[in-house]
Amino acid sequence: MQKIKKILLLFLVISSISFLFAEKTSFERVYRYKLENGLELFVAENNSAPLAYVEIAIRGGAVTQTPESAGLFHLYEHMMFKGNAKYANERECTEAMNKLGVSDWNGTTGLDRVNYFFTIPAESVYDGLEFWSYAVRTPKMDETELKNEKGVVLAEIMGYYTQPGRILFAGLSKHLFPDYPWQLDSSGIPEVVKNATVEQLKEIQNTYYVPENAAIFVGGDVNHEQILKYVKKIYGDWKNPKTDVPKIKVPTKNPTNNVKKIVYANPNTSPHYINVNYILRGPDGETDQQDTYGADVWSTLLNDPSGFFANSLTEEKSLMIQDSDYTGGYYSTQRASGQIGFYAAMLPNQALTPVKQANEFLKTLRQKTIPRMLQADSFTEDEIKMTVRRMEDAQIYQTETAEGILASLSGIWASCGADYFFDYTKNISKVTQKDIQDFISKYILNDSAILLVSLNPANFEKYKAEFEKDGYEILTQENAYWWGNQKNALTGENK
Repeated sequence: MQKIKKILLLFLVISSISFLFAEKTSFERVYRYKLENGLELFVAENNSAPLAYVEIAIRGGAVTQTPESAGLFHLYEHMMFKGNAKYANERECTEAMNKLGVSDWNGTTGLDRVNYFFTIPAESVYDGLEFWSYAVRTPKMDETELKNEKGVVLAEIMGYYTQPGRILFAGLSKHLFPDYPWQLDSSGIPEVVKNATVEQLKEIQNTYYVPENAAIFVGGDVNHEQILKYVKKIYGDWKNPKTDVPKIKVPTKNPTNNVKKIVYANPNTSPHYINVNYILRGPDGETDQQDTYGADVWSTLLNDPSGFFANSLTEEKSLMIQDSDYTGGYYSTQRASGQIGFYAAMLPNQALTPVKQANEFLKTLRQKTIPRMLQADSFTEDEIKMTVRRMEDAQIYQTETAEGILASLSGIWASCGADYFFDYTKNISKVTQKDIQDFISKYILNDSAILLVSLNPANFEKYKAEFEKDGYEILTQENAYWWGNQKNALTGENK
């Protein structure tokens, strides 16, 4: 019994200091650590240039929002550069970065992550790590600065409001994610931003800007052991709150139980084309990681220009798809908003109206092309192996530089975790024909999808009545956004 107690005690001691040792990764000269407070550290060594990339990332952004907080993460990101415990205001923050020799810096608020980063001379890496520590841990959140920055963020939101790409994405999100559409709106809404308070921003800081929900990424002409010492010294006393980071809500996979038809008069669409998209819910990084590997291999196979998918659509003459460059499919991995999509750009068919042509695309896809995917000769084991090798080569190319590795790792860390990144090649190499068929059966063979048609406004006006008669919802700037038309948030007019 005494021996067992000694072994257990030794295990506890080793566990408590395990953050001192770098965990091996699948990438040469890439090291990972985890401090006692839960903060993760990733270091990528590359001495090809005397520079260092320094990033701090927070799991947050749109996916952690509610209708009452949509836009606060975006606003918070802006306030990060307005002063802190060391630098009194924006001017001093800017001067500090100039002294560091910052060549490139930015902050972003996305679906799954908020991150801040810059590139500096390698000799300044300690000061760079310290700069982000003050910014993240001790933001000033001045009332006057908040008032001024609200105007900046509101202008950004209303600038986005009129952009065709944003309108399309908002309309799609509203229908594909009806449970929580605000979890795909990283910009936010005017009403929330206009009424934001310092107390609300501090609540975000105390809830999400905590070590167990954060990671630091350092790459370039650095030494991983030295970086660990720096990070322990600067961030080691950063404490977590007594409550856990709230869990996110994962939207329903099959929200509509039918094919929802939407049409948009898009000024960016050439009058010579009709763009069609067929979109479904896909696996999520939070809950369906195993399914994402088959999804990735499938989407790569799908875009083979000589593969059966491109051929099945281009050979359908009524669709008027010129060649394989004008059709394809995709899957995007996100923490709680995975999507699967098929698309095509069709030339107008003189024998068919755009409505009938779009419906013909839908019919071909659902009755011919998608069922064909389940046949054994569609995606053979040899094709899958060759595709996996190409994916592995692409990952090697993408991660040739320290910054390339860390930028990719940071996004995946937020949506799926670091293990997913480091084990990715191993896991896609295990994907079989059955895995892909199971993925298709589970996620694509269902009636819950969206058919989105985008065409030039002049062409749309000719066939507007026919689209309406066929059951299409007309997407507009006014009805695309889940929060409605709140332009009055800037003008003060009544809703």
